[in-house]
Amino acid sequence: MRSARNQGGAALLVVIALFLIILPIALLAIFGRTLQNDTFSGSYLWRAQARDAANQQMAALRSTLAQTIGTGGLLEYQASPPAWYVGNTQNVQPASASFWSGCQQNHLCQATTVTLANGTGRQTFQVLQLVTPTGVVDNTLCNPGYTAVFYNVWVQATASANPAAGSATTQAVYRACIQS
Repeated sequence: MRSARNQGGAALLVVIALFLIILPIALLAIFGRTLQNDTFSGSYLWRAQARDAANQQMAALRSTLAQTIGTGGLLEYQASPPAWYVGNTQNVQPASASFWSGCQQNHLCQATTVTLANGTGRQTFQVLQLVTPTGVVDNTLCNPGYTAVFYNVWVQATASANPAAGSATTQAVYRACIQS
């Protein structure tokens, strides 16, 4: 009788021990998954806001580009080109992270800030902007008497409060119709 009771008690102790081992592991796994989801959601939110800031500045830069070209002709021929314009004489690789980290010091881009409203107030982003010529010219894409000249427009936005959360880079091609 005692051995059956001892065996039942031992089995109960084994079940309790396993429960005490498995329960904390399961709770840690659930907590870890929740933490990963929160981190992913937070990073996604920062990148989405950075993309919104980059898109907002892209529209503003394209408008400025249109005004600059509309009043002064091609960017290449201006006596003092805007700070955000880099001609063909320099090797510019704006798609790389190393380019954006040093473009201000190398005088290859211009910095500005964009402030977006979000659920917690306002978020400020540092925005780097750059315009380069593509070298493409076409006489058939504009009205007669005008020539199409193309420029690459680059904008990168990074959250000022949380630069480690990521950034967003947008690129567009701008067509200017210049009188021939």
